[in-house]
Amino acid sequence: MINKISFKGYDARPIQGLMTTDKTSADALQKISKDTGIEVYRPNIASKSIKKERFDLSQSNKLIWAQDYITALNHNVKAVLYDGSRDFLKRVLRATADGMEKDFGYKPVKAVPHLRGGNFFICNNNGKRELLLSENKMIYPEELFKTIFNVEKIHTIPKLDYHLDLFIRPLDNGNVLVADNEMTKQAMKQGIVKINQYIKTHNPSAKEKKELEDVIEQIDLHLQKLEITEKFSPYKPVETTPKVIEALKNAGYNPIRIPAAYNYLTPVKDKDEEKRRLNNFDQNMKELKRLAHNYEVHVEKIMDKFVELQTFKQKNNPYIGVELEYKYNNNFINAIAAQKDGKIIYITNAPLLDKELKITPEIEQKTGFSTKNMFIESVAPYIDKENIYFIDEKTTERLFNYMGGIHCTAAEIPAI
Repeated sequence: MINKISFKGYDARPIQGLMTTDKTSADALQKISKDTGIEVYRPNIASKSIKKERFDLSQSNKLIWAQDYITALNHNVKAVLYDGSRDFLKRVLRATADGMEKDFGYKPVKAVPHLRGGNFFICNNNGKRELLLSENKMIYPEELFKTIFNVEKIHTIPKLDYHLDLFIRPLDNGNVLVADNEMTKQAMKQGIVKINQYIKTHNPSAKEKKELEDVIEQIDLHLQKLEITEKFSPYKPVETTPKVIEALKNAGYNPIRIPAAYNYLTPVKDKDEEKRRLNNFDQNMKELKRLAHNYEVHVEKIMDKFVELQTFKQKNNPYIGVELEYKYNNNFINAIAAQKDGKIIYITNAPLLDKELKITPEIEQKTGFSTKNMFIESVAPYIDKENIYFIDEKTTERLFNYMGGIHCTAAEIPAI
């Protein structure tokens, strides 16, 4: 029996199930499937089926993001669009599409180009089907877009991260969660207040007090990381977040700012040894690494060093003196949003930042603060606490290393 739940590519609504080409993510989702009620499917290449047999492939790391390769549409004609433009995908995706036809009645259609699932959401806005589309992703003429996705309107959303699903998450009734760095900073500062209040009122032992003070120190350091990232992020969150809010409001949605993501920039060495030697790069890199990993120095000094290295280059040398890598510690906005018995089921990534901030379960219980709690509290008017699920840390770490999250691994099979 197939449960009718909802996720990827749509706002929270009933669907038939979830298909993933990634074994690790499928295992993580199946661990909590008894609680969530969500069926998880994975392709069986040999039998061209998507029954629940185990799926493995030597190149499976290249097949993590099922939602980017498979799009199931159910309106006038049931069709599954699949990306057949890459050699390593051809056999897997064609077999997967054939399996969806065999098991669910979706006609396979090879789409070149194929719109990656992380770039859009199909939403119900006051009874009208609409498409929220990441800017610069109008890969088809607008009328063809409307026909393919069976929507009345298309609303483009400014880019605040690599994919749309890394910074917004439509729920239901026109509500859309938006990751907001300012909210994250405010929540972390409130965490410092809560911990200090606990220290003042509970007279903890010297050991316990030291542990709590270490947490405060870590929060301070990460607040400085946020300042650096806001200044140097290619997505310009300080400027872009208000534009995202405005675009959603203009489209008739209710944007809800929440502390849902913690993204940061970190310096990494260039892989090209010859280029690394140019501009005395090794010496510069050591200085930057020292500064970037010792946040006791004033944040402006670190910023100045970023500017110096970013602008330091030789004439006719396209290489800029430092490579910056965008990383995630938390991303709760990247989530599977389901609807069951009139309630939203929300499945998201583990709160890795809590471990980095040295927030243990005991400290969380005593003080009431963790990044996990600050997210749960922020969405309380829309999602019940008992309906929020976090996948395991190991799976989350793996997905973050590849610059994605649990929502990116899932292609949904819509019921309506």
